[in-house]
Amino acid sequence: MMINEQPSEKEILKKLDHAFTGLDQQRASGLERLKILQIVKYDGGGREKLRLTKKYGADHPRVKKISDRLNYNQGLQKELDVEIERTKITIPDFEANTWMVHGGIVNPEGTPLSGLTVSLYDENGNWIEKLGFACTDERGYFAVKYKVKSQKAPEIPDKQKLILTVTDGDKNILHQETEPLYLKTGQIDYRLIALTEKGEICPPPPPTPDDSSDLTPDAWAVRGKVVDQKEQPIRGLTVSLYDKDLIFDDVLGTTLTDANGNFKMIYRTEAFRKIFDQKPDIYLKVLDGTGKTLYSSRKAVRFEAGREETFDITIKKNSDDIKR
Repeated sequence: MMINEQPSEKEILKKLDHAFTGLDQQRASGLERLKILQIVKYDGGGREKLRLTKKYGADHPRVKKISDRLNYNQGLQKELDVEIERTKITIPDFEANTWMVHGGIVNPEGTPLSGLTVSLYDENGNWIEKLGFACTDERGYFAVKYKVKSQKAPEIPDKQKLILTVTDGDKNILHQETEPLYLKTGQIDYRLIALTEKGEICPPPPPTPDDSSDLTPDAWAVRGKVVDQKEQPIRGLTVSLYDKDLIFDDVLGTTLTDANGNFKMIYRTEAFRKIFDQKPDIYLKVLDGTGKTLYSSRKAVRFEAGREETFDITIKKNSDDIKR
């Protein structure tokens, strides 16, 4: 009498993995069929709209109703394209002592954005280098993985807030998630992010300036603080530094205000010096999480700025009204 051997845990997990992969393939096939159906309906609706427009005119209620439906279907097709691409993503190998966040970055039309840098920052606006970073591929996909070396003495506390951050080829911050992540071993987090800009290359995130060191000969510094009308600090605002020029103003740096409303940027001589420029002519802009400009000093440019400049900025709007 033969006794059937029980499958090992590894074999069970492998079978489950194949099963989920098969489900994803079935889902992708179903979405593809739904997309084809939507295209057929869109083409038919377009012909009906043309017929009714000729008969009743463009302002007729029936024509407007069809137009609204066509706009909806067009938006649905874009969402279907995104979902279809998501089903094609293969999750990297994952171990029990590992945490991972992965996802995609697209523009408002749903087109994947490649070459962007995805990393994790702390609440003070500093890149957490131990967690590394990832670059979006041609599908806009990214995956940041971190293996926990010791549960007894973790390098990253599980209660520390991790702010998912997207930067471009010039190391400008394009986006930061408002909902923090937390490092939990064995957990996979997913985020889909829509941006309005596309980066070109994928460098490491900007390092945290060392406040304890003196400026090197080619380094210039700008620091300051942002508060509201009640003199309460405002965290999480984007501060961009510009060098005013005759034709195009150059961006010298971008950073975020920390929990105390403070910010600091280091930039180099090569970023602004041209034939006649010995010193930069600088001004700042402060933007909220939606990209709205809350403050600009462009009308008060600091001509021939010094090696270190300080800005004390008051936003003429209550911080409770600022979207974070």
